[in-house]
Amino acid sequence: MSAPTGISLQGRHNPLQLFLSFVPLTVEVDGTAESGSWRNRFVPLAPGVHQVTVFFRYMFKARCCEATLRIEVADGQEISLEYRAPQLVTSPGSLTFAR
Repeated sequence: MSAPTGISLQGRHNPLQLFLSFVPLTVEVDGTAESGSWRNRFVPLAPGVHQVTVFFRYMFKARCCEATLRIEVADGQEISLEYRAPQLVTSPGSLTFAR
């Protein structure tokens, strides 16, 4: 049995931004979006190059604090990513490779 291919994503925000705990975090891979928890989650992908965008809906803005990263996934590889929401919801978020 081969290892799963895809990304694991951990969403983070300042604990003082408690309201974000109730807002779903959206992961969009190559234009296909999936909303869910800020907790660690796995998104299966086919091997190859993918564009990953993470954002959340807040008040009247559909794509708040958007961050994008282009990744290349090999067969059987799991890439760990971390999204961090900014202090101000008018700023972009950050999407980086997790350590």
